[in-house]
Amino acid sequence: TNSRVEGIEAELNNFEATSFSETTTMSGSASFQVGAVDGSTISEAVTATYSYDLDLNTTFTGDDNLYVGIETGNGGFPTVDFSLDSSGGGADTLSVTSMYYQFPLGSYELAVGPTLDSDDLMPTTTSKYSDSFFFGSQYGLASNYFASQGTGAGLAVARTFDNGWNTSGSVISTDTTAILTKEGIDVLTLSLGYDADNFGGGIVYQKSESICTLVGNHATQLCNDYGITTLLDEGYNTTTIGAYYSPGEKTTLSATSSVIDASVSGATVDTVADFQFAVDRKLGDGTLSASWKTFPFFKVPDLNGTLIRGDDLGSFIELYYTYDVNDSFTITPGFAFAMPATSAASIASGSDDLAFYLYDRTAIGVGATFKF
Repeated sequence: TNSRVEGIEAELNNFEATSFSETTTMSGSASFQVGAVDGSTISEAVTATYSYDLDLNTTFTGDDNLYVGIETGNGGFPTVDFSLDSSGGGADTLSVTSMYYQFPLGSYELAVGPTLDSDDLMPTTTSKYSDSFFFGSQYGLASNYFASQGTGAGLAVARTFDNGWNTSGSVISTDTTAILTKEGIDVLTLSLGYDADNFGGGIVYQKSESICTLVGNHATQLCNDYGITTLLDEGYNTTTIGAYYSPGEKTTLSATSSVIDASVSGATVDTVADFQFAVDRKLGDGTLSASWKTFPFFKVPDLNGTLIRGDDLGSFIELYYTYDVNDSFTITPGFAFAMPATSAASIASGSDDLAFYLYDRTAIGVGATFKF
């Protein structure tokens, strides 16, 4: 009898070795984006792109979770200007974009991993804006953009209290060859928030050891033009404060502001701040969303001097409608446009300043997302 039982167990083991683990769940989405950007510096042609995401969650004790995110796509900067929050790069090659292990420790949640985002474990909500159209994919326009930078090896801890308060902290190293050492680039993020039934908000503080490599192509251009090398780049810190309020079951209002304070050795850099107001309104079988956000940046009055001033480049507006065909299929048409404070022509015609300007561009298109 024992021999027969052992034989059956051996056959079951052989079968399970090639099957999917019962403690692992997989979900994902496929998204299409079709649209164009008038005034684009990349291309004004109508483009059609895609993204494909997989989320794998595995538990070993019932209270923990090993998360692995896999993504691919063919959209986004620098080849395509029309991109949405659902767009993904990757040049048609699947890649692991996130991997970390999360587990409880007393009343706290901890996460550790080689590919961890600075806000992966963050419970603090400064905005309820859906942020799923053009703003979500753009430098400086995505909600909490300057307080959500940094991906790499790191550690995060968070706690949500019974009275509505929550807090979190994380340390991320964006350089895999120099983790948490002076040779690497580390990002510290702290948050504190409060959530009630129909309102809430919070504050997020982030300190990074580099501004040139973490906050996108505009900052990289500034560093290159002004000669800010690695030795001169002393990083930045940013503080984001935001709140949301739902006056009824159908409408949610959100307002956020980020203050960015950069440091460059041997130079004085002005502090700049942005502001965003957004609204989501349930309408029919979907949600109508709109947002206005300012776009501050910098100008250099004297290329041989040591002063980098803050500058008001203008603002952006977007409006889109998320139509829920069913629980797994959404269609999102919309448009977004810039309202520059100063045109490129006026900058080129009368000043020796190294000044930046907001591209006067208008994006229009539609996205579709299939969830599984």
